[in-house]
Amino acid sequence: MSKYFSIGEMSKLHKISIQTLRYYDEIGLFKPIYVDKKSNYRYYSIEQFSKLDVVKYLKYLGMPLKEIKDKLEENNEEILKLLNNKIDVVDSKIKELELIKKVLNTKKETIETGLKVDDIGKIFKKHIPRRSILSMEYEDGFSIEEKMELSRRKIANILEENVSVFYGGVGGLVSMEKVKSNQKVIYENSFVTIERDLFNKENQKSIKTIPTGDFICIKYKGSYCENYKYFKQLIDYIEYKRIQVEDYMYEIPIIDPLSTNNKDELITEIQVLVKKREIDLRCLV
Repeated sequence: MSKYFSIGEMSKLHKISIQTLRYYDEIGLFKPIYVDKKSNYRYYSIEQFSKLDVVKYLKYLGMPLKEIKDKLEENNEEILKLLNNKIDVVDSKIKELELIKKVLNTKKETIETGLKVDDIGKIFKKHIPRRSILSMEYEDGFSIEEKMELSRRKIANILEENVSVFYGGVGGLVSMEKVKSNQKVIYENSFVTIERDLFNKENQKSIKTIPTGDFICIKYKGSYCENYKYFKQLIDYIEYKRIQVEDYMYEIPIIDPLSTNNKDELITEIQVLVKKREIDLRCLV
């Protein structure tokens, strides 16, 4: 009986437990080629090795055992079709993981940059590529603090649903005209910069775009409650220089509450987009 392998030998050769081989036998997925009627010992042949390899491979791909059993009874074309489908699934997962890695790297780089900033309170210009943002409007019937917190929680829920993690970085949209007329910061909504392709079609309805362009910016350090003076400083500068800008101002966290428990260490950047027709006509910073 040298051409046969005992269940123990089969277990060692294929790195699979004896209990698993017995279970495969019970459900008819992978049966021994010979069973001794007296001892009830199971024996396998070399010809069965490749079949067990296929079982292990398809199980590695995440296929249920019942489906594996059905596929083993089909022809090679069906197996090829299955492999192509699994490759598509893997490619999709790789793309998703690459996007998540990009999101996390961006967060990491933002924090690293924030820790090195030496231009707090200084006004500067920079060019920023187009950004996708997940925006959430405020609900009526709440105080401004409650509206902001509720909006941030809804954003976090969508992020956790699509990206599996809430990575912070929630910013606020502010109208320059309302800041000037009310002499305080009034948020229109909350948003977070995202990778659009990570989100399902339903949630993509909440995704908007900040266009590419030159932005006049200022960074401030500390609590958001003390941000009015920096908004005013930026607005006064823009009016003094007669720079034509869009009305909306974007408040972007660099070091946010998820990165530090100390409000004094928070770093935030206020950005306002220069109108395109004025980019080359004004002497900016």
